[in-house]
Formats: sequence, C-alpha cells, structure tokens
Amino acid sequence: MSFREAVTEEVQEVAERTSSEPQETLEQIEVDFGSMPFVKFYPTTLVAGTFPEDEGNPIIRFPDESNNDGRRDQGYLGLVLDDLHVITDEDEGLGGAAIVKTDDEDYTEYRIVNFDDEQTTEKYDGDAVSISGAQYGVDEITTEIEGRAILVVDRTASVSVARKLDVNGDTLAGMDETTGNVNGGLIEYAIDDDAPVNRRYARNPELREELYGAEVGIMVTRRSEVDEDFAELVHDESTEARDMMWYTVFDMGTEEPIGPTTGEPVGYSFLEWRFDPTAGNLPDQDWEFVQEYISNGLPDDEDNIIQNIEDNSNRLSAEPNVERMVGLIQAKAGQ
Repeated sequence: MSFREAVTEEVQEVAERTSSEPQETLEQIEVDFGSMPFVKFYPTTLVAGTFPEDEGNPIIRFPDESNNDGRRDQGYLGLVLDDLHVITDEDEGLGGAAIVKTDDEDYTEYRIVNFDDEQTTEKYDGDAVSISGAQYGVDEITTEIEGRAILVVDRTASVSVARKLDVNGDTLAGMDETTGNVNGGLIEYAIDDDAPVNRRYARNPELREELYGAEVGIMVTRRSEVDEDFAELVHDESTEARDMMWYTVFDMGTEEPIGPTTGEPVGYSFLEWRFDPTAGNLPDQDWEFVQEYISNGLPDDEDNIIQNIEDNSNRLSAEPNVERMVGLIQAKAGQ
C-alpha cells in the first residue's frame, strides 16, 4: 500500500466514524410567549421559582438588538420558572415585597417590588416601573403567580446570573491554552479598549444539570446596603462612584448561594474578537506554524505575518485560514 493509499484509507475511516456519530444539540424548552406572563423585579426583593424538569433548557436569551444597535450578542435573559413567588420575610427586610400588575401591555406584565423600600417608592412613585397596587388605585397585589412565568433578568445582571446558572459559567470564553481552540466558556471579554462593548455572550446559557426541577431564588439588593466600604464611596461627593445592583442566586432547598461551576456545554462558543467564528480547528501543520512563529518571536504585525505565511506555503495546508492564523499569532495562542 502506498503512502497516498494509506492516507486515503485513514481519511475514509475517520469520515465514516464521525458521520455515524449522533450530533448532540441543545434542546430548548418550548414556551408560548403570547400567553405566558413576563415578570421583572426590583430591589430589594427575593423571587423564587422552580425550573421545569425534562422539558429542555429553560434559560432563554433574548438578543434585544433593537436596544443594542443591532447587536445580537448581548440582550437579556428570560428564566422559565414554575410557581413564581416572592419571599416576604420581615426579618430579612422583605415584608413589603409583592407582585403587582402593570399597565404596560407591550412589556412585562408583572413587576416585583418592595413597598417598604424607600428608594423604590421615592424614585418611581408608581410611574417609571408602572407599579400598580392599592395605593395607586389598582387592587391586584399578590405574592405568587400560579403556573409558569418568565422572569426577566436584564442589563449587566444577566451576565452575573447566567454565569451562576450555566453549565460552564466559571470559564470565560477564550482559546484553550494548549490547542488554540475555543474552550466552551460563556462570556467573551474584549481584548482591547476600542471594542464597542466590553463583554458579550459567546453562546446561549445552558442550565446546569443539578438545577433541573430545583427551586432557585434570585435576590437583588443595592451594593451600598451590604458593603459599608462601597457605601462610603457612593456617599462621598468627591468620588464618581455610583450605586450598583447586586444579584445573588440561591438554592432554595439549602438556602445557600449558587456560584459558577465548570462543565461541558452542548452549544458551541464563537469568538469574533479573536478569530473567525465560522472556521473549524486549524490543520496540524498550520497550528504548528503558528506555534513556531510565536516561539521564535517574529514580528506580529499583520503584514509580516501574512508575508511569512506566503513564504512558507509549501509546508502549510492547501488553503490556510490566514485571517485566523494572524489572530492566533497576535494573541500568542498556546504560549
């Protein structure tokens, strides 16, 4: 058997094996957005609910490109939960928490607020969050929603909450240090200060296995209320520090906080800031060239890299992904 025949046989064996392997895809939960209530919550409240079991991934990422200059890599989260309810423990300062009906038909049908929270009642006065309730001429106030609802987590909070619920939230999206391939992380950070945003989702969040069918709670507080040092900065007029919301996720069974964990996601991460997200893994010879180029400390400007790739075309694959190779060299992948 010739070398070429041996290579052909090996390629065919791999192709047959990989084509016969089932391709796993993430099953997303099915929801009827027209009939399911959307719920938004404000400080200081603790809202709890149970993730559905055996119905697919209950974390929905809404790209919200209309509010992100057309970008689909940010947006907000919708957590599909059963039997949504608020905790009204007076010892925790939550005695005034309630679910109130809104008059905003185009957005969230319910809002969760704490009527004992002075900043909420002073700042909003029932208008900015469309709060309704007895004091605003509407009688519909409750502490629970029967059935299924979508809890909205928006802005920067969505990143914090998503990382704690995600199967691989402990890992930031990037390249594997030894192979240069994507690592399955959830959030990708910009590699320079000129990026229009500093972070974004590299893939859709995937609920970690042990939380299917589990009751979880999310508490939103103001950091100044739980961090004395930060409160001093906020109240110091000589600084520009602004208060921020703090979101903590709880396992309601143990009442312990849930932190990010590391696992294996089903979805594929794309990393547009670092290299072409549509490209597959580099062929071995191309990856070897990238590593040698970095190790030898050769100039990492684009023109020099491209010239070296062209000069070494005889040792590279037939159609090397030049753009990606340039990105990997400039990022010093694998070093």
